[in-house]
Amino acid sequence: MGEEKASTGDAIKVQLYYGGEYRLVCGGKIQRRRLEILKVLDVQLGGRGAYAELHKSWSKEELCKKVRVTGWGCDLGLKKTLVTFIGTNDYKETIYQNSEISIKTKYFPVVAALFAFPERILVAQTPEASAKHWESLRGELLERGLPEPEELPIFSGETTAELWEIFRRIVAAVEKGDEVVFDITHAFRTIPLISFLSVAYLKFVRGIDITGLYYGAYEARDIEKNISPVFDLTGFCELLDWIVGVNAFVKYGGAQELGTLLQRAQKVKKLSGDTGPCELNNFGQLISDISDALLTVRPFEVLEKTAKLEKYRAGTGSRHQLENDIKNWAPPFGMLLDQLLNDFLPFSGDGDHIKESNLYRQLDMIRWYVKRQYIPQALSLMRELVVSEQLRREGGLAGGLKIKVREEVSGRLNSRYRKGDKTALGRLWSRLPDLRNDVDHAGWREGSRSAKTILRQTKECLEILEEYLRYPAKGPLDEENMESENLQSHSENRELKVLISALGMSPGLLYTAIKKVEPGFLLVLTSQEAATSLEEILVQAGYTGRYDVIIVADPHTGFDRVPEMLAEVKQCLTGLPRHHLYINLTGGTTCLQYIISHVGKVLPDTCTAVTTVAMIDRRPAAEQRANPYVPGEMVVVEGVES
Repeated sequence: MGEEKASTGDAIKVQLYYGGEYRLVCGGKIQRRRLEILKVLDVQLGGRGAYAELHKSWSKEELCKKVRVTGWGCDLGLKKTLVTFIGTNDYKETIYQNSEISIKTKYFPVVAALFAFPERILVAQTPEASAKHWESLRGELLERGLPEPEELPIFSGETTAELWEIFRRIVAAVEKGDEVVFDITHAFRTIPLISFLSVAYLKFVRGIDITGLYYGAYEARDIEKNISPVFDLTGFCELLDWIVGVNAFVKYGGAQELGTLLQRAQKVKKLSGDTGPCELNNFGQLISDISDALLTVRPFEVLEKTAKLEKYRAGTGSRHQLENDIKNWAPPFGMLLDQLLNDFLPFSGDGDHIKESNLYRQLDMIRWYVKRQYIPQALSLMRELVVSEQLRREGGLAGGLKIKVREEVSGRLNSRYRKGDKTALGRLWSRLPDLRNDVDHAGWREGSRSAKTILRQTKECLEILEEYLRYPAKGPLDEENMESENLQSHSENRELKVLISALGMSPGLLYTAIKKVEPGFLLVLTSQEAATSLEEILVQAGYTGRYDVIIVADPHTGFDRVPEMLAEVKQCLTGLPRHHLYINLTGGTTCLQYIISHVGKVLPDTCTAVTTVAMIDRRPAAEQRANPYVPGEMVVVEGVES
């Protein structure tokens, strides 16, 4: 072994074992090849109660001289179990060797025991294997000063019933809180896989920690020197944690576990001696914060935190650094990066509650909650979004954080639904408050709903909310407006104009489209960067109708996501009353224009006519940039103008 030194002021548990070899154990974890996670850990040597501190100047050789160790080694206060196997083969003596050990034996369980230094050794074996090897193996283990091994009788695993019995016996043999090391070298057929999966199961049920996985590759030996390599597969045990983290995110949207694993990966990188730049910790902390904010229904915090994900979009320097870090230190996360960004980036905004665009991001959050069955969160945000939208329509969103203001709006809404209003808002408010209260009171009320009913009615409320937000209704909820603002009659008496358009970095084309078409509903496809100019465009165009925004994560090369984007377009158009659709081919990137050009494939039944148009501004480019808000021309490419 090469010389290793501890850092100044660090104290590390030190373990000595047979043959004068020794290990450094930090924080209860065996660390090979280098010192890790140092800071203020007791050094317990030579049995119980002997303490020392390692200093930077102490090499391995000096440590052995300075510390007197007697007997087997030291009590580390750990409970480590080696689970190993023996079969019925005629094992041959060989030198098992890697960078840390070189041991001559025919039984790899001996090597694994010297490598792991366990307190318990469980030898899983069939009756046939026991008769052939048990006494010889036990004798060698004891001769080398290792603990008394325990027999773990198992079947050969030839039937499903026998495999389940192996599972039950291993579960019974491994105790809660154990550190477990696996040696799978001499196992028979599928037994090592079943055994490893059994303990992997216990990892999450009983808090077992799998700290080692080894294989002695006799078949890969150097025949001339009779040296067999030892494969340390311990790093792959962390895949179990990644599986749990990935499952939590894919099924429930929770990224906390993934964030923790990424932060842990950066620590490993640093401990390896690589002190270069790294984005794993920053990204891991950020996605954990976003998940916490979603879980606790903090929409403004979600908006702020997800905006910080923008720097990890494809093509950025931070994204390049993050991809390199993942490749080298967190490979299991590589396949999930884009999916995570696509899930969270639609929420990107800022914490300013008076920005109308943030309301639509909150609708995206509600959809996210309902999809993953976060029902209390969905209903709470749904109710607040209705109140906020009414404030917006009344021009009072600036006071939206004041409890009194929100209570006044709620009171007017309560009055409205009691009158049996059949508009989308009336149908929504007649259900939503009571449904939310039923959930919040945890069933402590007469006539409380069943779980299935709550799930179904929550989805129904979301559908009505989406319908309500698509209609171009504005104005306060006073008695006069309540009689005139019936959106059902709107759909029956006149046809709604709908404009769908891309938005790039030049606002003039969308401005012209709005002025020329005069839509009642506007659907914009754009990038996160370009979306920041939308509010100004709407103000300049004097547009006060309803609108929705679809953010395309990669507006330049996202052609592989066209089906997904078209599905989202269809979702936005579905539920609108009878309408005439105007498709604006101009504006935005080539990718956005390509998506727009294919909208005709996903039209709902309520679309009665389609007109394809293009906007033209004949002014010099410099003049267009200086003053984009000058109406240009509209050319009808296909269809007729109503």
